[in-house]
Amino acid sequence: MSGVQDLISVYRALARQCDYALHLGLTEAGLRSFKPSVRACPGCGRTGSTAFQHLVKQIDDFLRAQMPQWKTRYPDVETMKVTVMGCIVNGPGESKHADIGISLPGTGEVQAAPVYIDGEKALTLRGEHIAAEFQALVERYIERRFGGATV
Repeated sequence: MSGVQDLISVYRALARQCDYALHLGLTEAGLRSFKPSVRACPGCGRTGSTAFQHLVKQIDDFLRAQMPQWKTRYPDVETMKVTVMGCIVNGPGESKHADIGISLPGTGEVQAAPVYIDGEKALTLRGEHIAAEFQALVERYIERRFGGATV
């Protein structure tokens, strides 16, 4: 089992039915991190272009490509959580719960992409180079948080 409360419930139910010593295990099989997780919304009518899907892929590919060198330089970097959201509706809330996140403008929204770092709005990106600028922010964040350097 991987849920603590489920394990306790099963343990109690079994204990009521028998008088044996019980040993039940709690596992998190398959939850080990190999790269920072990227959480993204699936896209909907509010994401009026494919820019959002391209950015998600760019960020995910970027993290995957950097991991071989990052994991030797930055202990625990694989535990980092990144969000890439497609609009202002859910984007800020989801981004606040990540280590670093970005919310792209949706259809009809002001062309601005707020970036949240450690739960706080840090800045807003605009223009054609949002992906590259966000990647640079991710690198600086990793260096500061996991490398002990100051930015």
